[in-house]
Amino acid sequence: MASIQLLETILYDPKDGVFLLEYHCDRMIASAKTLAPFFANDQEAFLRELIPTRSEISNKLDAAIRNAGKNNRQRLRVLLDFDGAITIQSSRLPSETNDLKDSSILVVLDTEPTLKDNVFLHHKTTEREVYNEARKRRGLGPVGAPATSPNAPFDVILFNEDCEVMEATIANIAVEVENPDTKALEWITPPASSGLLCGTMRRKLLEAGELFERVITVDDLKRAVQENRRIKCFNSVRKEYPVTLMI
Repeated sequence: MASIQLLETILYDPKDGVFLLEYHCDRMIASAKTLAPFFANDQEAFLRELIPTRSEISNKLDAAIRNAGKNNRQRLRVLLDFDGAITIQSSRLPSETNDLKDSSILVVLDTEPTLKDNVFLHHKTTEREVYNEARKRRGLGPVGAPATSPNAPFDVILFNEDCEVMEATIANIAVEVENPDTKALEWITPPASSGLLCGTMRRKLLEAGELFERVITVDDLKRAVQENRRIKCFNSVRKEYPVTLMI
């Protein structure tokens, strides 16, 4: 555990630049301050002078983007050690396609609850055991590994010990429901109290009024399938994509 790093996965597109940069910086800096007492060798020095600023992170990103080619669409992994060292890994992405734009993307529920008080659920780090174990239970390999079969689901939806939906292993989730007062359709997403990583895309959609927080139970999710309600997942690299829950 001593080698744990904070992690942000960021999209760069030649047309639009770095997506949600401020949100990613805010989350990384906040997590660094929260987790420093547990992982920094010299907590005072880390908190006083080693946590990078937005500007420092941005400059590192600019250099990595130039090295990989500014005309290339890229996924950027920003890693922050608890000694203040920043590493950025870049991988090329294809131009945007419609591969993730239809509800043929299949997701499944985990077979066991995940305890919601696990600190690593609330901060994005290189400690991925909770998510990898959920994927393993449903026959999936780690994120990025080849699919185990042509019909393998794309992702796994976690739920906590209170049977509240949390998130997928690589994305947040939302369900379309009817507002009981206005009868209008709206999207709801689980609150942080259910035990989840507050994603940057989630923050963007909440601030824009396109999502509302509400506890979603496993029964709520199954009922949404029965009533043909839409379900979607989202993160800052893939953005929003509809999914079909396999019951």
